[in-house]
Amino acid sequence: MRPAISVLTLGLAALIGAQQTPTIRVPVRLVTLPTLVFSKESRILPGLQMADFRVLDNGRPQTVTLNTSAPPVSIALAIQVNQDVRQYVPFIAKAGSAVDALLVGESGEAAVVTYGSEVTVAKPFDAGDLQTALRTISANGSPARTIDAGMRALTLLTRRPSSRARVLLFIGQSMDSGSESTLASLREAAEKESVAVYALALPEFGKAFVSDTFSLQGLSSGADRGGFKAGADFGKLISVLNRNTNAATGADPFSILTAATGGTQLHFRKQRQLEDAIAAIGVQLRSAYLLSYYPNSQEAGYHTVKIEVDVPGAKVYSRPGYWLSD
Repeated sequence: MRPAISVLTLGLAALIGAQQTPTIRVPVRLVTLPTLVFSKESRILPGLQMADFRVLDNGRPQTVTLNTSAPPVSIALAIQVNQDVRQYVPFIAKAGSAVDALLVGESGEAAVVTYGSEVTVAKPFDAGDLQTALRTISANGSPARTIDAGMRALTLLTRRPSSRARVLLFIGQSMDSGSESTLASLREAAEKESVAVYALALPEFGKAFVSDTFSLQGLSSGADRGGFKAGADFGKLISVLNRNTNAATGADPFSILTAATGGTQLHFRKQRQLEDAIAAIGVQLRSAYLLSYYPNSQEAGYHTVKIEVDVPGAKVYSRPGYWLSD
């Protein structure tokens, strides 16, 4: 005769079984969109509210949040240090104070990755001094493993909290030689991790060079918004943003990466041009509206994003889309 099974025993068995049943969690992807808005007079528009924006994800309207306080920045610098750029290395070595003041700021942090024939973490996020790290770099070797350096820098950035603005800044020539990683994999990884890629490009031998010269008279440490005086004319910056957007299908790595992630490629060959370009990127980072939303469609693959602003004649610049994983 089999012993009777009590109701209590059955209840305990059911409870234990429920505790052992695995819980399936579907990841919900937060999409962040740093967005620059200019008036039709080429001036940055301050004071916009959440109701002024409309975001379409694969053509579907989204419920958007606007973060009115600028998040702290985590910026990884990937710097070319081979013989092809040896005459420019001294400019980069002197630019540490400009990077600290105009990009990193008081609440930000920086890491440095150098690349030539080898890819080296010259300064991690949690140790060392940025200006010291830049002053100690030197040029040697001939290859330039740009893509591998970008992947290493991206690895450092993905370990930082997603609540921070994560930026990958290349300083070097827009070319690659000897990398094991592919440009497509770097682009997709940056898009998935919401990392904005910027580039300060150096001249390449035998190729035409585009000079980006900015008038920084509108920049001021005692500014109204984002480090510039209200009403400053950024027509030159808009022309650069337009050029980067139109170069999305270009052949060079920097054009592809910056256009895909909402960043900017600027060019320099003099110390002042480098510092002015750093300042221009700083204006973009500090004056962007940070929009975010959870997509109402979890379809895997590439999602296109379109941002509309309820201001006649306004020009809007942001990332064109992102990858959503399975």
